[in-house]
Amino acid sequence: MEIIYFELNNWFCGRDYPNSEPFIGWMDRDLDIPFDNEDWVKENKLVVVHSFVDMSQNYCITATREWVENNCPELLTKYKEFIRYKKDGELPKGRFGSPFLEYKEENIGIYFAEEFRDNNGNWYYEIEEDVDVDEPKISNEN
Repeated sequence: MEIIYFELNNWFCGRDYPNSEPFIGWMDRDLDIPFDNEDWVKENKLVVVHSFVDMSQNYCITATREWVENNCPELLTKYKEFIRYKKDGELPKGRFGSPFLEYKEENIGIYFAEEFRDNNGNWYYEIEEDVDVDEPKISNEN
């Protein structure tokens, strides 16, 4: 099974995601991006790492080639710049440093990568463990 790693960001159409369907439909609705929908992601058998970059949302997506061919085939021809490749056998990183996860059954779902700064001032991402996507992050309780 061939695996495709690709990255989309919801900031600028044409620069951060392809200026064509289905990408426009996926990315132009900030509050309804399908890569944030756990049911949709699992139904489509994707591995998604979600991170925030400034005010934008970034998605490092691991999918089978078959899924890409059936859902966004132009990614393999016209929009190759959004594809990320393994280097020296290592999983790729997104252009902002966010990680990709290996494609395997137990990884299917959504993961959140949080940005940190090390002691030398370098930024890096780590995937948060045990995040409940249905539980609100902000509470109105005092």
